[in-house]
Parts: sequence; structure tokens; C-alpha cells
Amino acid sequence: MRTSIKTIQETNTLSDIRTYTGGVRKSAKPALPTTHILDLSMRRNERDRIVKELKRLKKRKEQLMRRLKEVEKNMDKLLIEATKTAEDLRGKKLTENSGQTKKSGKIVLEY
Repeated sequence: MRTSIKTIQETNTLSDIRTYTGGVRKSAKPALPTTHILDLSMRRNERDRIVKELKRLKKRKEQLMRRLKEVEKNMDKLLIEATKTAEDLRGKKLTENSGQTKKSGKIVLEY
């Protein structure tokens, strides 16, 4: 028999546990008319819990998207500042072609 080592992604976590409220049935007890009402109530509670969780996930996604936009805006500002600093240190303005110069048909990269 061959065994394999589970990776971190393959191991079950608490979020992988699925709840099924009617999974275990007692075979000795017959279904009473009140059990249907109880089952309906339990399913309604589970549905409400899932709806709440979906709302939380939607809110979290919106928060992450806002933060992503802030980070990208901050990265753009830092790139502009880094370019200005590089221009000041080099003493000349950086352009799109300033890193490359042509000499006798060959492209030479300057660092």
C-alpha cells in the first residue's frame, strides 16, 4: 500500500467541516409529525447563517478592493518620487530611451 504525505493545502481545517443537521438518523424512532417542523426550522437557521456569511464575504471583498486601489495609488506616487530622485542624482532627465544608446548599430544598455 502506497501512502502519500499531505501538503498544507490538502489538510482539512475548521472551515472544511460541513454541517448537515439531518445526517444522523435514529432508525429505532419513527418520524413524528413534529420532526418535519423541527427540520424545517433547522434548515431555515442554516440558510440564514449562510446568507449572513455571504454578506460578510461581500463586505470583505469590497474592503480588499479599496485597499488594493490605495496600495496601487501609493505605488504610483513612490515611483514618481523615485524617478525624480534618480533624475536629481544623475543630473539629467530620464526619458524612455535614456537607458539605451545606439553605437554602431548595436544597442548598449546603460546602468
